[in-house]
Amino acid sequence: MQAFVLRLNPDPRGGMPYTKYPTQKEYREIHESSPMDGFHEAVNFLSESGIIRGYLPPKHLLSIRSGKPFVLITITAKTAKIGGDMIVGIQAGCRYDGDNSRSGGTQASRALKFNWHYSCGESMSLVLNRQVPNARKLVLGKSGTWVRGPTYEIGKPALKRLIGSIGKSLTAKDERRKFAQISKILGGVAIKTFPKVSENSDFELNVADALKSDLSHVVGKRVPDQVEVRTYQYQRDSKVAAYALKHSNGTCGDCGNHAPFKSSKTGLPYLEVHHIKMLKDGGSDTTDNVVALCPNCHRKRHYG
Repeated sequence: MQAFVLRLNPDPRGGMPYTKYPTQKEYREIHESSPMDGFHEAVNFLSESGIIRGYLPPKHLLSIRSGKPFVLITITAKTAKIGGDMIVGIQAGCRYDGDNSRSGGTQASRALKFNWHYSCGESMSLVLNRQVPNARKLVLGKSGTWVRGPTYEIGKPALKRLIGSIGKSLTAKDERRKFAQISKILGGVAIKTFPKVSENSDFELNVADALKSDLSHVVGKRVPDQVEVRTYQYQRDSKVAAYALKHSNGTCGDCGNHAPFKSSKTGLPYLEVHHIKMLKDGGSDTTDNVVALCPNCHRKRHYG
């Protein structure tokens, strides 16, 4: 999973620099009293119906737009007059969604047509009660150089340093609980291999390779080995899936045939909900991006 650091500078529009209110209490006060946009939105850790929606400053790294989930660690600029060189918070499982008009948020933000670029789940977003000092040193290490721009991509050593420092700073139970969830997704600071983000297993790819080999003497293992698998799964909306199933009327959206049998769990004709643009490719979990398919057509979409 890629990891990026977002460096915040004082708001150039003449208002209070947001580096003055990065704590949970102060941030909540400023968020509730003012519509969020531009540089302010880059510090968004507040939930809107379980989703965090944030704005990235101009000239952020193009690699953020790959469509793959990423980690975003927010720090304040070392040159900030108040609260500088601090780690403000961390967000995991973020996804770049493009430049979107806000549908949630305050009435003022909707009226002014403010935008958002990325989103992540509320449970994976943590603004720190106690900020962590020496942020720049933790990001860059002994020899790193921060080039111009508000975002900086980091590797595993820097992420390990940042995660370790954040973990030591936590003071409240709710912070530690949420941080434990985030750390689990990252595989823990002691794990060198980070979780793979995928909707499907690589087993089929291994089978494809095996087909090219000599299979005449294959026996297999009577007691298969077990391996630890760390994955990150997208949190899907059950109502979106229910909508697709209900509106299919038991008919496959591809072949037009009726479902092969009735589901013992839902009582409906058995169909599988497929994301037209897959989540791993940046697709949304919305009713206009899902279709109910029979098992054969579903497999054909993925492997055909």
